[in-house]
Order: sequence, then C-alpha cells, then structure tokens
Amino acid sequence: MKTFILASLLVVAVGGSLTKLSSEFQAFKLKHGKTYSSQVEETTRFAIYSANVKEIEDHNDLYARGLVSYDLAVNQFADWSKEEFKAYLNLHKKPAALIATSATRYEKKGLAVESSIDWREQGYVTPVKDQKQCGSCWAFSLTGTLEGALYKKTSQLTSLSEQQLVDCTTDINLGCSGGFMEKTFPYIAKNGIESEADYPYTAKDGACKYEASQVVTKIDDYFYSYGDEGALLEMVSSVGPISVALDATYIQFYNSGIFSNSKCTTWNLNHGVLIVGYGSENDEDYWIVKNSWGTLWGESGYLRIRRGTNECGISEDDSYPVIN
Repeated sequence: MKTFILASLLVVAVGGSLTKLSSEFQAFKLKHGKTYSSQVEETTRFAIYSANVKEIEDHNDLYARGLVSYDLAVNQFADWSKEEFKAYLNLHKKPAALIATSATRYEKKGLAVESSIDWREQGYVTPVKDQKQCGSCWAFSLTGTLEGALYKKTSQLTSLSEQQLVDCTTDINLGCSGGFMEKTFPYIAKNGIESEADYPYTAKDGACKYEASQVVTKIDDYFYSYGDEGALLEMVSSVGPISVALDATYIQFYNSGIFSNSKCTTWNLNHGVLIVGYGSENDEDYWIVKNSWGTLWGESGYLRIRRGTNECGISEDDSYPVIN
C-alpha cells in the first residue's frame, strides 16, 4: 500500500512538472514569436526546450552556490539544439590575404589606459540590433566600430547599414552565410557606407542597392591586432569601440555575470561582436561586449566576458577604422 501511494505521488509530481514545463513552453513561443510547421516539429522542439531548461537550471544551481561566475536564462535559442546553434555561428577565419592589404598592425605603445571605460556613456554606441536568423554578425561588428569612429569625427551618432555590406560585398563575403571584418574595410574605404535608414536591414541576402549619393562616410585607414590582449586594451581605451571575433559556442543561454568557460577555444572564432568598454567587478576584470542578438539576450543585449586571459580568443582578431 505504501509503495502504491509513493508511486502515485511520483506520477502526480512528474505530471505536474510536465504541465508546468508545457505551460512555460507555450509562453516562450508567444514571447519569441515561435511557430512550427507540424505537431511532429512541435514535439521535437518541446523535447529540445525541455533538455535546455534542465541544463540552464543545473548551471544556475552552480551559480547560486558561487561555483561559476555567470548565470543562464531561457532566451530565443531555447528550442535550438547545440548543433543548430553551432551552425548559426558562421566560422570566421583570420583572412590570410590581410597582409597584402594596406592595413596597419597596431603595436602596443605602452600607453596609460583608463582603469575602466564604457563608450556607451560617451555617445559612441547605437542601440543593440538584431541580426535575426541571418549569419551577418560580421556586418554588425563592422558597423559598430564604424559608428564609433564616425561619432568620434562628427559628434553625431548614425546607425549604419549592415544590409549594404550583406548585399554588396559578395566578392569578399557570403552574406547571411558568414563573412570577414578586416577584409571588408577596403570596400568601405572605396565605396563608403550608407545609413541604416537609407539602406534598411532585411535579415536576408539581396541584390545590391548601393547609392553613392547616399553614402554617410568612407574610411581612410584601418588597424588590426592579433594575439595581444594588452594591445586590445590600449585600442579600446584610446580609440573607441573595437570589432572583434570570438568563440561564441558556449554563450547560447548567457544571461548575466562575467562569462568564462574552460571549453571555449582561442581559435574557433565563429562570431563577430563589438567591444565597447571594460571594467572590473569583485576583482574580476571583464570586457563589455555588444552583441547582435537583440535585447532579450544577455544583459540587455550585452555580454561581459573575462578580461586578461584571452577568453574565447577575444584578442585574436581585432580591428578598427580611422576617419580623418
């Protein structure tokens, strides 16, 4: 009799848990505008969602016990498998042809740097954008550093066009299937870039609609740095927002805190982002990184990641433009 009662209670508990999870899944779909083509896909996505929620809860238990430095949360990627998320992160390789361009390598100068800086507070950074399901992170990383350089020159903050770069640099990049940051700077030096307002984002590949008469700015030069986090610190402190690449494999559900993950590589640079500053919290140094996955991801669209250890290869592929 006791065994029967315990078994019954277990069934009720499991059933109640599944009902709660199912209700949360419906709310998740509504919040993120998720629709599925069939009941089979719905069932598959619910199974993926359930497994991801379990992973998030297990990690956050470690966070609550002070064993990890960041927490996780359900976000727009919660019904994606790890394989789907990795496919979304388009591989960003160091361009071998870079040395043949007119780029200048930034050499560490021993400059005095600020103890902390946040270029958002000084007007250099546009609101967080959303690349959606287009693999155009490279274009958002580029426009971010361009917007900062333009603000430095004009004191006017203008949102620049990622879609122009997606549509019009197909001889260099693969549009929504990935691209490079440094290798695209010569295109901008030659042709210039339009504003977001004049050439709006569509989140899909399209025909080039470039209009020279609508160009907001060109660039005069650009600098790059590989493998030197000290040089990156000088660049961010003295220049403004810097375009960087990193291994984003493990930030799928990042919510808040200072990200650090021993599984992160320094070579699988699969995501382009923008460093907009740096600081310290509880003696832990961090970079402030602007992402392009909307404001519902991370710290209102931002990531704080450990500084000083080349976390996720953040100092391996960094660059910025100059507008005279």
